[in-house]
Amino acid sequence: MAFYRLVTVLVLILNIGGSLEAEVRSSIIGGQDAPKGSWPWMAHLNITSEDKNRWRCGGAILSDQWVLTAANCLDAQRRPNWRRSFVSVGSHSLMKASARYVGIDTVMTHPQYRTHSGGYVNDIALVRLKKKLHPSPDYAPVTLPSIDDTFDSSSECWITGWGNIGTNVPLENPETLQQLKIPIISQSMCKAKYPELTDDMLCAGSQDGGMDACKGDYGGPLVCRKGSGFVQVGIMSYGSPDGCGLPGRPGVYTKVSKYLRFINDYIKMDSAEV
Repeated sequence: MAFYRLVTVLVLILNIGGSLEAEVRSSIIGGQDAPKGSWPWMAHLNITSEDKNRWRCGGAILSDQWVLTAANCLDAQRRPNWRRSFVSVGSHSLMKASARYVGIDTVMTHPQYRTHSGGYVNDIALVRLKKKLHPSPDYAPVTLPSIDDTFDSSSECWITGWGNIGTNVPLENPETLQQLKIPIISQSMCKAKYPELTDDMLCAGSQDGGMDACKGDYGGPLVCRKGSGFVQVGIMSYGSPDGCGLPGRPGVYTKVSKYLRFINDYIKMDSAEV
């Protein structure tokens, strides 16, 4: 555990010297209100910086004390103040007091996370909650994929979030969770749009536009059906700097199956120290 904390500190220090080339955008373009309780792993991150700037991201509950999100949401260059930040779980409409609010203990960004060519590489992070979540019908952990799971345009996949519903168009009160069924795009087609794309990323959206994540959604999960349930295939990472839901500019997601060791090793190491 001490090793990972040291790596985290080093990564945060290194990131301070970098530049945020991609806008931290986190709601759903083309979505609709999600039925209450349909996506119980959804988490909402409310981050406040040292200079009191605020931003929001999505996340997915992994266990009773861990949330999975995007590293760009926690980037040290934005000077987040964890004492002023929190995670809400069990939320449906953000303006209604139905959620549980939990403070942030520590964060673990991937050691090789960095900005690159207007996007991000290794854009994945873990958030450790200050208090464990008690069993509740309002929230539950997401299921992770197997390392050999494959999903494509024929898969049933969904994104969810409370972000903008258009470029510079915020979600209206009471800020009800949005959902969108969205197709995965082939790697070759995605790489033609984003040359910096690696095998650790995937794309989802429509060539015609109108289907995308947006400001406030990033860090949230892309889940796809596997059997009778869903597994988290991706983490919303970034998209076009020109706006959300544009034709020919799909969203880019961190491929979760490529980071199972990062996720599992860190959580198991933490559990072993308790």
